[in-house]
Amino acid sequence: MIIGLTGGIGVGKSFVADCFKVFDAAVFDADSVVHHLYKVDKSIISYAEENFSGVVVNGEIDRTVLSEYFLAYGKNWEQFQSLVHSVVRNELEIFIDQEKKTGRELLVLDIPLLLETRFRLYCDFIIFVHADSAVQAQRLSERNINKEKLDLISSTQLPIGEKRQMSDFTIDASTSREYVLSQIKDIVDSLNLSS
Repeated sequence: MIIGLTGGIGVGKSFVADCFKVFDAAVFDADSVVHHLYKVDKSIISYAEENFSGVVVNGEIDRTVLSEYFLAYGKNWEQFQSLVHSVVRNELEIFIDQEKKTGRELLVLDIPLLLETRFRLYCDFIIFVHADSAVQAQRLSERNINKEKLDLISSTQLPIGEKRQMSDFTIDASTSREYVLSQIKDIVDSLNLSS
């Protein structure tokens, strides 16, 4: 069973993904995969070096410098994203194959733009994660996401209402870990998975 997580920015999708591990789920964390690729993947590093001046430092992509090019969001950025998504897709397929061989019952995909990309096609179910607006604002502040960046990120995503409609379940990640775990347990139980 493969479950994908979706929702707005800063609502706690990674927090929910981490909670799923209590139920013996394997989590594919696309952000971690990308951070690793920025250090080791020659095709991605080479493209960045050729198209984004000053981004490659000591043979690795500097994410802070790279984020400045995201704000410009030109054609080179779109092509870069396409290249990154392609490599992430390969990594995802390896992850799914390896986990299925171990007999793992539950896989969780924590992938930005899950519904906006073909990554959603890997999922049996989608969970919409949401949070109280004050909690979300606090999380965005901790991640240093200002209004300009937030607006740009939002413009690349489906509207929140559409994401909710496309989802099979919802989880409120506003409060405690215990509350999130209880919501996950309800979902796992409804899917008849052993927990």
